[in-house]
Amino acid sequence: RKMLAAQRNVEILSGRRVLEFVVDATAVTGVRHEDRTGDVADLRAELVVDASGRSALSTVALATLGFPKPEETEIGVDFGYASAIFEIPEDAPKGWKGVIHLPRAPEGSRGAFLLPIENNRWIVGVGGRHDEAPSGDFDEYMAILRGLRTSTIYDALRGAKRVSDIARFNLRASVRRHFEKLPRFPKGWLALGDALCRFNPVYGQGMSVAAMEARVLDGALNRRANDPDPLDGLAAEFFQEVQPLLATPWSVAEMDFIFPQTRGERPADLDRRMRFGAGLLALAAQDAEVHKTMIEVNMLLKPGSVLREPSLAGRVMQLLNDVARGGS
Repeated sequence: RKMLAAQRNVEILSGRRVLEFVVDATAVTGVRHEDRTGDVADLRAELVVDASGRSALSTVALATLGFPKPEETEIGVDFGYASAIFEIPEDAPKGWKGVIHLPRAPEGSRGAFLLPIENNRWIVGVGGRHDEAPSGDFDEYMAILRGLRTSTIYDALRGAKRVSDIARFNLRASVRRHFEKLPRFPKGWLALGDALCRFNPVYGQGMSVAAMEARVLDGALNRRANDPDPLDGLAAEFFQEVQPLLATPWSVAEMDFIFPQTRGERPADLDRRMRFGAGLLALAAQDAEVHKTMIEVNMLLKPGSVLREPSLAGRVMQLLNDVARGGS
């Protein structure tokens, strides 16, 4: 934000809530916003980018202009987490970069994390899906940590001072809006970030995907800079170009189908992917380089295709076959 505000041709308008998009016969031409005092004003724009999350304003604008609502693919996760901040006690282990406790799927969905932040503090979160989502009650929060397979995080917090309230967040579903399938688009508009594809936050990919989409938009605008009408066809080009970026994080989001309560249409190849993923995880526990590659894919530093390269895929399949035969 500081870097952006330092640009002389950028002005950040704080304390304003966008009420609706301003439209004419065929285009989105700006936004109508309200400030803290309740004053309403219009801001004209050649291009409006909806990065609001739920895409409700875009849906209304499309309908107003006579455009169809995009198809949506949902993965009903009912995911919730509760987090709090603690002072790091003097006797805390010095070598920790962080602690992550993964759930044992599909039997249970609860997990937790402990990560250092500024001012010598930890942020600690617990999460779960469906009926295992945590409330904001601190006693329950600690009970969840105590009941995990290992008590590492709970033990670390017993001597730590909590310095914040319990903050909660709930997500009903991961949602992918298929704007790329629309036959036409209003001029002066497109959607980005969660307004385009919203992911389960437990995987930590949403902001990274949005940043990658912003780079795609930047490239498209630069290529069109000298065109007579640079915004003509921009949305169609952008929505097609970002689809490969969404493939890997969306395939990760589909792993939520390992939990039987997850709602939505399960991918036809889900069982095969789950089996391969289990083998990959087992191999990663033995080989640090494989573990590093898995993390790089999950953090979007490498494409998911690297996990299917013959040398690695062959090792995974060999391990699965050994297990099936009763080997180690």
